Amino acid sequence: MRTAWFLLLPNTHILDLAGPLQVISTCPELGIAPLQVRCIGPSPQISCFQAIQLAGLEPMPAQLGEGDLLFVIGHKLLPAGRSDPLQAQAVRWLRDVAGSTAGLVVCSICTAAFLLGEAGLLDERDCTTHHRYAAQLQQRFPRARVVDNQLFVQDGNLYTSAGVSTGIDLTLQLIRQHLGRQQANQVAQELVIYRRRAGNDPQLSARDLARNHIHPLIHDVQDFLEQHFTQPIVVEDLARHFNLSYRHLARLFRSHAGMTLKGFLGKLRIDHARHLLATQRIPAELLAERCGFSSSHALRLAWNKEMSLSPLQYHKLALTE
Repeated sequence: MRTAWFLLLPNTHILDLAGPLQVISTCPELGIAPLQVRCIGPSPQISCFQAIQLAGLEPMPAQLGEGDLLFVIGHKLLPAGRSDPLQAQAVRWLRDVAGSTAGLVVCSICTAAFLLGEAGLLDERDCTTHHRYAAQLQQRFPRARVVDNQLFVQDGNLYTSAGVSTGIDLTLQLIRQHLGRQQANQVAQELVIYRRRAGNDPQLSARDLARNHIHPLIHDVQDFLEQHFTQPIVVEDLARHFNLSYRHLARLFRSHAGMTLKGFLGKLRIDHARHLLATQRIPAELLAERCGFSSSHALRLAWNKEMSLSPLQYHKLALTE
């Protein structure tokens, strides 16, 4: 890792840039690695989608070096059928220069995956993008292997992310792989990032998707469950707490949340179990108690519905991330 290049286009999303740029810039600041950071683009000045002007961008270089990092930053996609000469220039550069540089690590943040697709850099490669655009990416570039609903995906020297905050997760992973786990933890601590997410963490969990509705009462019920899921909960008592019959509440919940009350409660408890296991090894009985399960057997039944790995296997894997 010698030089980190950040390729910016008009309508860049500021957090797609700021997250990875801050993480990488922290490495030389802390004396971890003497990385040079250079922002480049087809124009010396751009307007971000969030109405901020960025100036002083360097021209896209005629060559890149082995071991360099190239971050292609996400931007607002153009409507179908519209083209932009600056974007076309960037695609040609990606194809001719980035695509021909041996040992270059290419990182796509969010919708920048579409630029890589246009340049042919996604052909026969695993990749991802923001969940809203994953299907569109696969349709436009059928030779790409688009992985839906993951934070980031690595295929050799190609890294693609879902964008926004996930660019931070991707960049910390790069530091861990190239500079060491201790160095990645040092950067995360400096930036007050309390939890590093793995690439196979979902962009949108079933628990998150269950909030994709506008029914105020069901949101109140979900708020209550999220505050009390570690305690024993009898769903009939829950219904009485909200002055409803259990059957009526159950129908409303399934209709708006897309899952049952018990299913949502189980996902809250399993999410908490995963969070605990990511940092410590806990006996099954104690883990069940901390997550609100009536027994270790109930924990195992719920766990096996959600996870392919056992709790012990998940704990060991989390320690290697």
